[in-house]
Formats: sequence, structure tokens, C-alpha cells
Amino acid sequence: MNNEDQPELSNVILCGGVTWTITDSQVSSDDRFMIHSTLSQYCQMLDIRDGTYTKELDLGDRENPDSQSYFNKTKIFCLDLCGDDKEFVAGCNKKIEGASVKIYDIERDIVKQSVVCHKDDVNGVCYLEKNNNTMFISSSDDGTSKVWDTRILKNNEPAGIFYGHVSGITYVESKNDGRHFITNSKDQSLKLWDLRKFTTQKKNHPYLKYDYRCEVLTPSHIQEIKEYQKKLDDSIMTFWGHQVHQTLIRCHFSPLSSTGQRYICTGSFDGRVYIFDTVTGENVVALEIPKEGDSIFHCPVVRDCVWHPYTQSLISTSFLGGIYRFEYRDLRDGERIEEETMETENEVNQEDEGQAYRLCYRSNGMVSVRGDSINNCS
Repeated sequence: MNNEDQPELSNVILCGGVTWTITDSQVSSDDRFMIHSTLSQYCQMLDIRDGTYTKELDLGDRENPDSQSYFNKTKIFCLDLCGDDKEFVAGCNKKIEGASVKIYDIERDIVKQSVVCHKDDVNGVCYLEKNNNTMFISSSDDGTSKVWDTRILKNNEPAGIFYGHVSGITYVESKNDGRHFITNSKDQSLKLWDLRKFTTQKKNHPYLKYDYRCEVLTPSHIQEIKEYQKKLDDSIMTFWGHQVHQTLIRCHFSPLSSTGQRYICTGSFDGRVYIFDTVTGENVVALEIPKEGDSIFHCPVVRDCVWHPYTQSLISTSFLGGIYRFEYRDLRDGERIEEETMETENEVNQEDEGQAYRLCYRSNGMVSVRGDSINNCS
């Protein structure tokens, strides 16, 4: 594969102020700037047009500065930018007093509000509705999700608590309808929640503590988790099949314009993108990235994926360093599809269902691997 076959990058940004890794990033609604966080108390603001940094945002506690201990310094794991681009909410690590969520006012350049909200690291945070910055959701390694109203942040008490996961939560995303959100968890389940099913009571809930970075749960462990979840579960639907190991794997609703947000997509430790149907509860397709060896270190772990808002294509990342695009094509008319970016005689065969996903490219070269078939995704 020569350089001419490589996809062209429109812009490459050399990120500064990074402590070990970039933990999250958000782009403004007008595509004017990007904010990214790292494992420190600072977020960086970058002007997308010229690729230069314009501001360093300090989310440290100015009244009670962090101690010199590394483990008690502020580290930012996640953030979400509100719809008017004037502020963002950030989830932080566990410290002596607990883990906090901070609301940062970008125009005033100051932490507007801060609340100690969980017993353990906050791995996911999102506004309930992008155009309403008064309510947000936080999800934590303590296995709970909480909804907060910024108008009544008193005594670190949430407006509601959601129980159901029995291990740490890795991500949360709102449907942006004011009612529903989803969470991914180290207990290997993905859950759909209805905001109206919250509780205000603090409860002792089942919790499985294990190191998901190096331990892999067996099928018998998964069955035990399912039984534990039945004891206390406020969710309205639970999805199984993907694997959450090594990294904080994310999940997303499918686009409103093309699918009505009927589906949920998630990355997975096993190098697949799983798509679940929120009507039937089924795993309708698993899109697989090819492995490059038999070793576990060659497994292309998918941390994140994103569904195009208007077309039937999906982009995923990989721990092998590749960026992959899957495209959905309707083959019921016997359409014969050729590779779009290189000449080949290999054509996609018609599936029994008449439809298929096709893996189009990866960042270090073209591959002609087709994903699993799917009955309907539009």
C-alpha cells in the first residue's frame, strides 16, 4: 500500500498541555473552537480555524488548592459543552472528600459551580438537554447515575439517583428529549433510562469490584451480574453482548434525522461496534474490525464510534491506531458495489436480507472487509 492510497487529513492539530492522554473533547456548535481535557485541573481551548490555542481553563479549587499529593490533585475525566457554548460541565476524579462535577463559565473564565457528587471517579457527564443548561447527569465508578438541577445545588444533594449497574459506569449520553439517557458499564451491560424513574433515597446496592483493565469476566460471572441487577434496577431496558474492558468504552444514540434515535451503538473490547434496537432489545448487528494477529495485544479495541447525522455511515476508532468507516447499503436491487477509492474486482455479494454493512477504509490503508448483515437500520 503506497502513500497515494492513504486517506488525506484536512488538518492535524498538535495538542498541548496533555498529561498522559486527552480524556475528552467537545467542539462548539458553530465549529469555531474546541475544548479538550486531560488528567489535570486544566482544559485547553483551541481555535479550530487556525489550529492555535487561545486559552487555558483552570478548574482547580482556588479557595482550597490541591495538596501536593498526586492522588489528591484534580483530574478531568469527561466534559460536555452546553448548547450556547458559554459554559461546560466537567466530571473529575475521586479525592479525599469524594468526586466532584464542576461547571465552568467560559465567558467569565471561572468555575461557576462545584458539587461533590459521587464516592468514586466521575467517568461520564452530560446535559439533559443541550439547549437547557440547568440540568445535567453524572455517572460514576460507584455504579450510580445522578441528575442535578443547577438552580438547587444544596448540600451536594442530587435531584434524583438511578440504580441498576453493579460496577463502574464508563459513559453517559442523553437522548436530548428531556426524558431518556443511556449508560455503559464495566458490568458489561448498557442500560436505557427514563428520567421519571429516579429515586431520591440513598440505597445500598449490589456492587462488583474488579479491575476491568486486566480481568475479563466469564459467562458465569455475567449470569451472576444479571441476577444481582434484578435486585435493584431502575432502568427500562438492558442490553448485553459487547465487552467493556481496558478502557472507558462509550455508547451513543443513533441520529434523529435518519433513524429516529431508535438504535444505540457502542464500542467493544472485542474489536466490534454493536448496534442495539431500543424497540426489540435485540443486537441487530455487530460490525467487526479485522484483527492483525492472534495475541490479545493485537485486538482492535473500539473505545468510541459515531453515527453520521444524515447518512448511513459510521466511524469507529481502534486501539491499533486505525480509524474505520462502515457504510450501509441496500442491496435488494442486486446492486453491485465496487470499492470507491481503489480498483478491485472484489464485489459485495448480495445478502439473504438484501442489505449489508461494508468496512470502507482505515487510516493506514484500504481494506475490503464487509461487516455483518443487518435487516434494517433506517
